[in-house]
Amino acid sequence: MLKGLPPGLINERVIVDHYWIETTLRLRMIQNRDGVVYKLSQKIRLNGEDPELVKITNIYLSEAEFHALSVTPATIISKSRWDATSNDVRFAVDEFKGRHSGLVLAEIELREDEPRVSGPEYAVAEVTNANEYSGGWLAAASETDLRRIINRE
Repeated sequence: MLKGLPPGLINERVIVDHYWIETTLRLRMIQNRDGVVYKLSQKIRLNGEDPELVKITNIYLSEAEFHALSVTPATIISKSRWDATSNDVRFAVDEFKGRHSGLVLAEIELREDEPRVSGPEYAVAEVTNANEYSGGWLAAASETDLRRIINRE
């Protein structure tokens, strides 16, 4: 977890995620300077409630398919994502929008056989194993719970 955006961010993408209620499915739109990508993803946790290890399956969609599927009941998260480097390690930095405003997270995706790395030097809290910082939990969180985790109360 970060207090704010660090310097040196590059390659902004705007991401809108639709977390389908009571499923492991997410509909995602990613917009960057080159265009828009649409996909349907399934995220399965390998260890129950621990969000650190997940298997992700993606299906790429056309714009029409995305819009047809976007009517499925869902909770929605919007964020900007940038690339950042800290100690020669590349991270994704997410700045959440809307009701999630004020939350900034850094993450790195590793393969199962890759060793875990330290968080970026500008991190203020390690939240890798905290369910409250996973996308599905954040999408459905109450205003009270969001304020608690964003403000670390």
